[in-house]
Amino acid sequence: MIARRPARALTCAALAVAFAATPALSPVSAYAVSAETQAELEAATSQVEDSAAAYDEAASKLEDLQKQIDENTAEIERLEQEIPEQQAAASAAMRDMYKYRQGSNPLVNIMVGSESMSDFITTCAYMDQIQSSNTEAIESLNEMQAELEQRKTELDAQKQQLEEEKQAAADALAEAQALRSAAQAQAEAEAAAELAAAANDTSAGEGSGVSGDNPYSSADQGGQTASTVVNSGAVNWNMSRDDFVNEWTGRIDAYLAGSPLAGYGRAFADAAWTYGVDPRWSPAIACIESTKGLYCANTCNAWGWTAVGGGFVSFGSWEEGIYEHVSYLRDMYGTTLTPAAAQRYCPPTWQDWYNKVGNEMNRM
Repeated sequence: MIARRPARALTCAALAVAFAATPALSPVSAYAVSAETQAELEAATSQVEDSAAAYDEAASKLEDLQKQIDENTAEIERLEQEIPEQQAAASAAMRDMYKYRQGSNPLVNIMVGSESMSDFITTCAYMDQIQSSNTEAIESLNEMQAELEQRKTELDAQKQQLEEEKQAAADALAEAQALRSAAQAQAEAEAAAELAAAANDTSAGEGSGVSGDNPYSSADQGGQTASTVVNSGAVNWNMSRDDFVNEWTGRIDAYLAGSPLAGYGRAFADAAWTYGVDPRWSPAIACIESTKGLYCANTCNAWGWTAVGGGFVSFGSWEEGIYEHVSYLRDMYGTTLTPAAAQRYCPPTWQDWYNKVGNEMNRM
């Protein structure tokens, strides 16, 4: 490890030491879980993602249909306004036809009243037009009424079907969330039993890992033991995506306040939900590796993340880095902080790294 770094980079280390002396709540630790449990976690997370996608799709379809309903409702209102006009036109035509038919001999009367044959033909054509207008007005009224009823029926049927699909997707999502919660609980139970196995291990790991060469990391103390108990009960996976993201956006934003990463709580929370990773883990690593983005190893790299072939990874934005890092944690280390993950992430001083990251997680 390189000892030289800005003095302010020790801020999170000091906080970590202070919290290490404070009794932790909910003594359920996080440690390496069995392959079977990890597979269950990954399967449950995948099921949650698929179910959430199906729910979002059903909700989107229902929203689109509602827009169609609103448009058709406006059209129906227009039709309903035209119906009285059509009724009035039909009534007038019927009255004209009645008057025409009530004459003693309508045809003779027309001939007598006509000044010429052309006038007679014109009058007959007019009477035919009255009759045609009467028929068309009534047919138009019937067609408009039928269209009105047909639209209402079709829209009601579509909406009912989509509401059923949305409810089915919601039920599937709830079931998947319950499975993930059960798998998380199993992992935590295994973690509690296995943390003791590392209690007396003060040896350094091999290599430098992901961040062992990061000059800005505050996890630089060797010869320690992994002892921090992570409050795993702080994360409730059995809730909707929106509720989860909203809750953790606020908590992470409060934790990152005043730092370069301030305001990116939603990105951390959304990435955590998407990949099934403890929402506290990546922000806590950012604290230990870069004082929450203040001293980065490379552009928007708050996690001391080394690049393949040497140097450090860079990102085009904080959002890109956050999603990439959370995804990387899930793929390479599991869903939460463990001594096994610490041994791989920062081998030279993995116990110090584990304790300090765990203490930061407990602050959120």
